[in-house]
Amino acid sequence: MPKLYNTVTKKFSWHPDSYIGQFPFILEDEAAAQGIVDAEVVVEEVVETPKPKKKKKAAYKSDAVDGDGDGLVQDGTVFQREAGTELSEEEVAALNESAENEVSE
Repeated sequence: MPKLYNTVTKKFSWHPDSYIGQFPFILEDEAAAQGIVDAEVVVEEVVETPKPKKKKKAAYKSDAVDGDGDGLVQDGTVFQREAGTELSEEEVAALNESAENEVSE
């Protein structure tokens, strides 16, 4: 059962073989040669998955400044935090250790 183009209704549809060569139907290939394509045919779009962003390598700054006004300091690093907050020495040590483990993997 071929897919045929109806030259009157301007639509593609599936019909029995006996419709081939009968007015107003033409084969899909003939329609394509005339520049007519089926608008309902969905072309699968290639979607690339972004790679996970790596954290920036940086040292902890207790006096970090929010340069872009988003409410966060040290953006994109393992030390990213809300403006006006500080991390304890234990938290800094733990974050440094986790950052080193990510680099070694």
